[in-house]
Amino acid sequence: MTILHVLSQFEVTGAETFAATLADAQIAVGQTVFILSDNFYTKTKATVITHPIGKRDFAQRRKNVIFLRNFIKKNNIDVVHAHSRAASWVSFFATRSGHIPLVSTIHGKQHLHFSSKLFSVYGEKRIAVSKSIYTHLNHDLTYPLDTLALIYNGIDLTQWNFNTKVSSQRSKKIISYVGRLSGMKGDVLLRLIEEVFPEIYKQDSTIEFHIVGGMNEQQKILPVIQRINALLGVDCIVAKGFISDVEHIYHSSDIIIGSGRVAIEALACGSIVAAIGESRYVGVISEKTSDEAMNTNFGDGGKILPFDANTIVKDIISALHHPEQYDRSWGRKFVEENFDVKKISVQIGHVYAEAQAVKKGINEIPILMYHRITDGIPPGTKHGIYVPRDQFERQLEFLKRRGFTALNFFDVRSILEGKKNIPDRPVMITFDDGYEDNYVMAFPLLKKYKMTATIFLIGNPAIRSNIWDEKTGEPGAPLLNDRQIQEMIAAGIEFGSHTMNHKKLTLCSSEEAGMEITESKKVLEQRLNTEILSFAYPYGELNQQIKQHVAAAGYMFGIATDSGRRNIWADLFKIRRMMIFPHASLFSFWKKTSGRYHWYKNVY
Repeated sequence: MTILHVLSQFEVTGAETFAATLADAQIAVGQTVFILSDNFYTKTKATVITHPIGKRDFAQRRKNVIFLRNFIKKNNIDVVHAHSRAASWVSFFATRSGHIPLVSTIHGKQHLHFSSKLFSVYGEKRIAVSKSIYTHLNHDLTYPLDTLALIYNGIDLTQWNFNTKVSSQRSKKIISYVGRLSGMKGDVLLRLIEEVFPEIYKQDSTIEFHIVGGMNEQQKILPVIQRINALLGVDCIVAKGFISDVEHIYHSSDIIIGSGRVAIEALACGSIVAAIGESRYVGVISEKTSDEAMNTNFGDGGKILPFDANTIVKDIISALHHPEQYDRSWGRKFVEENFDVKKISVQIGHVYAEAQAVKKGINEIPILMYHRITDGIPPGTKHGIYVPRDQFERQLEFLKRRGFTALNFFDVRSILEGKKNIPDRPVMITFDDGYEDNYVMAFPLLKKYKMTATIFLIGNPAIRSNIWDEKTGEPGAPLLNDRQIQEMIAAGIEFGSHTMNHKKLTLCSSEEAGMEITESKKVLEQRLNTEILSFAYPYGELNQQIKQHVAAAGYMFGIATDSGRRNIWADLFKIRRMMIFPHASLFSFWKKTSGRYHWYKNVY
C-alpha cells in the first residue's frame, strides 16, 4: 500500500510527531509513505514534500487541490490520511473522484459552525485520538458512529528509554513545560507563568521552570516571562526554545507539564507528569487520573473546565517533594498497553481497509455460510444444513458471472495489513464442520470457478462424523481426512477452527471454553502444518468472555452466524454470516449477495 499523509502547519505540533511516528511504523511493515506539509521538522523515513497546504486563500486552495490530485495519480496513492482541518479540506476535494479514500485523524475539538455540520470534509473515516473527541464528533457534529474510530496517539517505544533517575549533581529542581506555545496551548501556558509558577517558587526557591517549544521575540510569552522574573527578583523561568532532543528534557526534569503526546512520551521515559491541556487540568498522572487522561488526551479534549491555579500548585509541590508516591514503572506499562505505535498502526490499517471498502460502495461483504454440499437430498435429514450440488454450482456460476472475487480470511488479513486492495465485488464462502462432501462435491466446483473458501474443522482427531447432530436424529456424515485437507490447502482453501468437540461454548465453564478454543488451534496447526487464523463459534453461540478467549488464543477473526455488525470491520471477533438454505431461489441468493442484505433485514 502507498500512503500519503497530509498536514497543514508552520511549527512542530503533536500531529506532526504522530504522523512521523506512524509513517515510520508503516514503512517498517513494507508500506510506501509520503508526507505533504507546509513545513516538517521531525525526522522520518518517509518522503517529505513541502507545499503550502495551510494557505487558505481561495486561489491557493484551488492550486493545492489540483496539485494533490496530480500527486495522488502520479504516485499511485492508495489512501490519503489528513491530520488537520485545512489538510482534510484540500484532501477531500482532491479525492472525490476515483476510488482513493480519505481518512482524517482529528487531534482536537472542532469549531461548531454551519458548514462543519452541513457536511464533513474528513472523508470516509474519521479517527478521534480520545474518547471526548469521539463523543464530540458524534454528538456535536452528528457524524454517524460507523464513520468514526477511536484510536489513541501512538509512540515508538523503542525511541523512548525508561529511566527514573534524575541527576543529583544539580542544585536546582527542574519543572519543564513542553509543548506548542501558540493558540489555546499558549493561553494556558501564559496562565501557568503568571498564576502558578510564581506561587510554586514562593514555596520552594530551589525550583527553575523551563519552557520548551518553538519561540520567537515577537511572541507574547517572552515579555510575560521577563515581567514575572522581574517581580520575583530572579530569572527562575527560562525560555529554552525548540529542543530536538526532548528525551533529554524528560530525563533531566523533576516534573514535566504537558498534554497529548508530550505526556505520553514523558510517561514512557519514567517522568512524573502533570497533565494540562487546552480544555482542562487533569492532575499528576497516576492510576487514579488515568481514565480522565485517556478520555481527554491528557487535557486537550472534553468540556473546558475552570483554571484552578491553587490545585495545580498544590499537586506539583506535593509531587516535587514526595516523588516516591508515584510508580514510574506503572506509567511506562500504561503507555505500552495503550499507546504503542505498533498496535496503533495495526488499528489504523483496519480503518484504511474499511475506508477503501466504503469508497468503493462496499457496505457489507457477503459472507455465505454452508455446511454440506450433497448429491440431492440426504435421506432422513432433519436440519436442512445441506445444499444440492447442482444448486451450489448455479450459485458459483452466478457469482462468477456478476464479477465477484472470492476471499478467505488470509486475504482479509492481507487487506487489513495493506498488502492487498479490497476487490470491487468481494464475497466469502464458508463451510462449518468440515464434511467429506466439501472435498467430494464442493472442491471440484470451487476449482472450476476459480474460487477460494474457508472450512472450519473440529480439532479432535477421534471425531470422524457429525456426532453432535447424530444425537438429535440427523443422519451421520463423514468428515474430511488429512489427505483431503492437505490437497485443498495446496489449492488455496483456508481451514479454520470450530473447537475441539463442537460444544456450545456458552454452556461451558470459562476454563472449558478456553480449552476448546485454544487446544483446537494448537492441534490443527500441528496436525495440518498450516496457520489457523479464523475461528467459527459452534451454533453461533458466543459472549464477551468467549470472544476474549478467541483473541487470547491468537486467532485474528471470530466468525458468528446471524449475530454481529453489518460491517465486517466493526468487530473482527463477531463477524456475521448468511446461511444458505437448501431450497433458496436464485433471487434469494441475489438478495444475500447484494451487499445490502443485512440493511434490508433490519428495515423490513
